[in-house]
Amino acid sequence: MRRGPRGLLLLAIIAAMLVTASIATPMSRDGFELQAVNVASGLAMLQRTAVILSLLFVWVIAAVVVTLMSAREVRYSSVELRASALHCFALGLVAITSFVLTAIVFSYFPSVIGVPLLIALGVFAVVTTIYGAIAGFHALGTLVAGARSREALDRRRWLRGDLAMVVVGVLILGAIRLIPVVGTIVWALASVLGVGTALATKFGRREPWFLAWRPAES
Repeated sequence: MRRGPRGLLLLAIIAAMLVTASIATPMSRDGFELQAVNVASGLAMLQRTAVILSLLFVWVIAAVVVTLMSAREVRYSSVELRASALHCFALGLVAITSFVLTAIVFSYFPSVIGVPLLIALGVFAVVTTIYGAIAGFHALGTLVAGARSREALDRRRWLRGDLAMVVVGVLILGAIRLIPVVGTIVWALASVLGVGTALATKFGRREPWFLAWRPAES
């Protein structure tokens, strides 16, 4: 006889919990739409993170390859960027504006002439952006993880050399890139700095873009 009241009490508790849950969680159409929006935004965020991580992996590979091929040039450009960042930034802004205006002018040319010129301009802009970004990675890695003295560098087993500085810079900027709005702004500013650095140092070779004319000595 005692199991009956206990069973009824258990059923009453379960029913009360179900009623409370139904009251706390609205079953209206707006509630379902809000949950669907949250799920969609979460999936979009995961997709965005996956795309950024994939691009970061590509950047790591490109940075390693370019640094192994031209370590001295990348180091020279990094030194120029750290020494005169404002000059590189201003030059980068002028260069990007010139790229856009030149592309607009080339688009009005006939297809036989305009298309090759646009392709050449696009290739030059891409190469400049990639090299400048790698120089920026090196500069950031040197500022964060670089040795302060020769003795400190000699004591290190890790985080030494141009390749290590570039990888550190890629990882730091990649982590910042994951931030929704700030990452985009920081990456855009770094791209402008990189383009200016590449043009200011002539891709690390420190040579004049044009030959200086000098009168012949008699």
